[in-house]
Amino acid sequence: MRWFFNRNQGDSMKIVALDIGGANTKILVWEDGKSESQLEYFPFWTEKQRFKDFLSSLDLDADIVAVTMTAELCDVFSSKEEGAQFIADCCFDVFERPLFLTSHSDLRRHDEIKDFKTLAATNWLASKYYLEKRFDEGVLVDVGSTTTDIIAFGPGASGFASDFERLKTGRLLYTGFLRTPANTIVTSVPVNGSLVPVASEYFAITADVYNILWGVAYTCDTPDGAGKTYDDSLRRVSRLLCAEPDEVKDEVLGICEYIHDVQVEKIAGAIENAVEDFESEEIIAAGVGRRLAIEAAKKIEIDALDLETQVDIAWNLPCLGLLELVLDSREV
Repeated sequence: MRWFFNRNQGDSMKIVALDIGGANTKILVWEDGKSESQLEYFPFWTEKQRFKDFLSSLDLDADIVAVTMTAELCDVFSSKEEGAQFIADCCFDVFERPLFLTSHSDLRRHDEIKDFKTLAATNWLASKYYLEKRFDEGVLVDVGSTTTDIIAFGPGASGFASDFERLKTGRLLYTGFLRTPANTIVTSVPVNGSLVPVASEYFAITADVYNILWGVAYTCDTPDGAGKTYDDSLRRVSRLLCAEPDEVKDEVLGICEYIHDVQVEKIAGAIENAVEDFESEEIIAAGVGRRLAIEAAKKIEIDALDLETQVDIAWNLPCLGLLELVLDSREV
């Protein structure tokens, strides 16, 4: 156990947890047992040099700030180490003595970090910590805007040193509910009874697919910089086939359903491997795209618990884990 603050009965304490992603930064503010969450859009790939100003603009005055990250993987950085150090340095300049979650599942001050690579892609460890406290053991399937994390937690769960290891073992899928290019899910789609190849271009993303199917909140950038209406999404999905909307308008719903089905199949296959390894008969579904996890579980005939029914701000799971890590530390 490491100790970061005196916590005496009656003392007031304000803690901020940050989960810094390449597109979104999740924030949890906890004060005297009450918490608030928010999501802020910050695209590192275009705004990297404004990151320190962005942090300052959040106006987060707190006794303790704890940080986890995944943004270091953005291609504006030449390496994960460079990205992690850049993010950590900015946090250090803005906040008073922030804490950083490492790949060893502990919290460290900036001056204690010998290898900044240990800060890379640690938010899943924060989620794992929270789940082990709340549920003891199980398998989490967290479908986010960009990726799907499959996290086995509990006494028999294996750990992974990096996202590379998680990708190799199928515990990290680069498929998400909003930002995934549709042409990375399918190479062809059915049109009038025939499979037609799709263009290998950044024309449409899953936000367009699910905007057409379900009218989901389109909370990320669009591929063409245009609008986020149904008609805008229709145009982008049509462009996958190098077509105008009026050429495929009668087929678009079927095309989107096909892309959705293939994505769910991919998630289901990864879940099946994970639950077999961990001998689990249920998953916990979380994230903005948790409905995909629930559908995938149904496809392979296992139960799914929607984390939103158990935790008020389940979408902010890594920050909940960071908060627990801080609160579990104490001064003797």
